[in-house]
Order: sequence, then C-alpha cells, then structure tokens
Amino acid sequence: MPKTTSAEKSAAAETARQPAKTAKKAAPKAPAKKVAEVYLQFGENEWNMAQILEQAKAAYVAEGHRVSAIKSLSLYVKPEEKKAYYVVNEKATGSIDL
Repeated sequence: MPKTTSAEKSAAAETARQPAKTAKKAAPKAPAKKVAEVYLQFGENEWNMAQILEQAKAAYVAEGHRVSAIKSLSLYVKPEEKKAYYVVNEKATGSIDL
C-alpha cells in the first residue's frame, strides 16, 4: 500500500469539504402554445377575441401610453353596437370598432 503524504491528505480533505459543483443550466423555455381560441358570433358576423384584445392594446398605445404600463385590461364586447370597450388599469377607457 503506497504511503500518502500530508499534502495529499490535506488536498483530499479539502476536496471532501467542498460541496459538489453541478453544471446545470436552465433549459430554454419553449414558446407558449395556443391552447384555445375564442370567437364571438353574432348574426352573420364573427370576431376573434384575441385580435380584439390586441386592437384594444394598440388603441391604448396610440393614445400615447406604453404597452408596459398595462397592468390590467378589461374588455367589454357589444356586438349589437359593433364596438368593444376597454378599461386599462381601472382608469383609462376607450372603444374600438369591430
């Protein structure tokens, strides 16, 4: 059995005291998949609700606001009026034509 020097013993003891390092990297997130699409049908008309939501955001931004300022957005669709009304952050209001 070969003899170990005190330096080798110290190095082995130091290695044993250090926590094992893992080289784990977070896996890149896959793009969100569409789970469902919602359409509103009224009479002979049909509207995609996701598109209406995006139009409401665009109208809010066109008023001089930033998209990043949107914390909440409520959308009220009135197909009989062919309008959608929105409320952003429980303060700003507006409407868009369908």
